[in-house]
Amino acid sequence: MSPLKEIPLIHTCWLKPFADYFSGKGISLEPYCDQIQIEWAQVTSGEGWITKHQLYGFLDAIAIGEKMPEVGFVVGEHLTPDCLGDLGVAMARRKSLGGVIQTFGELINRHVEGNHCWLEEGDGGEVWLFNEKSISAEPGRIIADQAGLMSMINLVRLVTGPSWYPDKAVLQTEPTDSHRQVPGICDIDFKFRETASGFAFPAQWLLRSTGPSNIPNHKQDRSLGLLEKDEPVSTKLELLVGEIIGVGGICPTLKLMADLCDTSSRSLHRQLKLEELTYQQILDKVRFDRARLQLKTSDCSIKELACQLGYSGSNNFVRAFKRMSGSTPSRFRQGGLSQVAG
Repeated sequence: MSPLKEIPLIHTCWLKPFADYFSGKGISLEPYCDQIQIEWAQVTSGEGWITKHQLYGFLDAIAIGEKMPEVGFVVGEHLTPDCLGDLGVAMARRKSLGGVIQTFGELINRHVEGNHCWLEEGDGGEVWLFNEKSISAEPGRIIADQAGLMSMINLVRLVTGPSWYPDKAVLQTEPTDSHRQVPGICDIDFKFRETASGFAFPAQWLLRSTGPSNIPNHKQDRSLGLLEKDEPVSTKLELLVGEIIGVGGICPTLKLMADLCDTSSRSLHRQLKLEELTYQQILDKVRFDRARLQLKTSDCSIKELACQLGYSGSNNFVRAFKRMSGSTPSRFRQGGLSQVAG
């Protein structure tokens, strides 16, 4: 392995919003680039790579030099998907918030070293979007985490509008009161020194279409009406599980499906029982169909595919696939199985 691959790198598109923000105030950050030995042209163009050590040093130098400890939160407001280069382009192709988060998580996990992004069910119909970074005690890490949190909040704003803020959030870094100086953010219930940074939002928003014309008033969010049509409940659930499965590595439970349908787990269970089906059977079918398609049409690794299907690890995926098909995923991909049950 070359030495470069052992150095944690990050794209300078994450720094360009800082240069743009201060440029709008007539302040050049070029002296801070000289101080940390970053090429100013890289920052202003948003093209190129720097080490995470340089990133943290640059952000810490700005916070100290401009006497602005809240700079991560403030500039993070401008870290919208269209600022994020190829990552932003890939997310723009997705039509729902769930799709955007799925792309964000897959690409961040694959291309930003030491990062792990995922979605997790919370209580009361909410989900949490988390991002865990490798441990670092460098001062600028606090500012980078604050900006990173805001960039994730901006993903949800694709379906809520720019005025939305979460009610609660967590950060990996040490406690700070710098957010108290920032309107909107000052009201968030923060917890610090957590294992990951993240925030909660209503699970139903995962199914919302992105784009300004699709932004409703989130305070008047209505039921999806998924169970109001004439199709069998199993058909509707199959479609819905297909939308949610693997978003941020999540494996949707019956409770989450009930929350998305604005009903209760007991009601869904009862309606499926009338069709002589269980939720696990529907989940298995969606996973199996998706796995077969991906194995035939993509070159993603077994580990990546397991995450896309909401399995906790590749071994669990391999066992489940073999149970349903009689073949391992690798053998199926290689064409060693001419027919599979389904």
